Amino acid sequence: MPDSPVRQLINAARVRIAEEGMRGLSLRSIAQNAGMSLGSLSYRIGDKAGLIAQLLEAEHADQERLLADWRHRLHGLNLAVPSVLASVITAWFEDMTKLHRVSAMTGCELLLEAGANSDSYSGITRILDVQDAFWVEMLTAHLPADEAQLFGCAIANYIRDELPFALAAGADADYHLLRASTIQCLASRLSSTGRGLPDHFAQLVAAAGGDSAEVPLRVDLAPGSKRAEVAAEIASLIAEQGVAAVSHRAVAARAGVSNSSVAHYFRTRTDLLDAGFGALVLQMRDELATCDAATQFQSWAALMRASHAIALAAARDPQLAPFALDMRRRRSENGRETLRTALICGRPIDDASIQAAALVLVGNFMAMQARGGFDRPGWLSIADLAKMRHQSGVGRPV
Repeated sequence: MPDSPVRQLINAARVRIAEEGMRGLSLRSIAQNAGMSLGSLSYRIGDKAGLIAQLLEAEHADQERLLADWRHRLHGLNLAVPSVLASVITAWFEDMTKLHRVSAMTGCELLLEAGANSDSYSGITRILDVQDAFWVEMLTAHLPADEAQLFGCAIANYIRDELPFALAAGADADYHLLRASTIQCLASRLSSTGRGLPDHFAQLVAAAGGDSAEVPLRVDLAPGSKRAEVAAEIASLIAEQGVAAVSHRAVAARAGVSNSSVAHYFRTRTDLLDAGFGALVLQMRDELATCDAATQFQSWAALMRASHAIALAAARDPQLAPFALDMRRRRSENGRETLRTALICGRPIDDASIQAAALVLVGNFMAMQARGGFDRPGWLSIADLAKMRHQSGVGRPV
């Protein structure tokens, strides 16, 4: 049966987002891709807010169907067994990055944008809730309810932070080995004994980086130039408020220059966004080199959103993949000892487990921003992860 006109528009919007990010969410372009007029789109969906609402509704429905398939696939498997769970999580990433790539790209972009504009993306809460509930449900038959709740939510949030990097660097063997080490630790509830891949974590981290400094940019941003200064303001705007906030007027106000000055350097909105993402790469490159994010970003929130924005850009532009991989391998680098102290539970914790915890916390941070704040259901704290580790047996009297 042919798709309905509304479904055709939603599918066209997904393809545009997967290919171009949220900048691709142009009503005119989507109408053209769907083979209908702008007037016909407006009649069926309304304005951009209506399109976003319909898109989130479709994503929720498709997510429910996807999870139903996975429930059938996992029937009878005991996900409380670490080796089983690690294999399942790995298969999940393979499914998302290969068979459901467009949907995965769309979901990541929507999560990123919702973090900066939660009121405009309120429908994403239902998507996040069904994702959390799926992993909790898969564990409930094998663990006490409170343990399944905490562990299942941790898995869902780990996936949220890892998925953009899986989309960007999924063809890289070194990334696969690094990810396998942190998945192994996650599957053991951060109680890995250090045996296996986690025992070689430092080697895996070293192997997964080194090429990012050579990543070429698509836009010329000479250091110290006014053009580069304006681009840096665009980058900050993207990181703090999302792609939707970028316009010549907004950039001019932020940079303290006239609209015409901004247009002199970057004529179209596409030029603005290209420059902004280029400057984001430069800023993140500096941050990785100095480990001082405060010099480049207004907040840790903006830094995390920037890392996802660049990973998703790399998923569309393979030239950026080495840089995305460098960002991924450095997860937890700045806060490692703080996390170690908080999670130690009376027994040592290895660096791979600390990085897995960092991925959970970043994924949860992204989700809570998208939900509208940390007072909403779903928040995981460092103390919660310490509790999860304790529930696995680590730190209990022996």
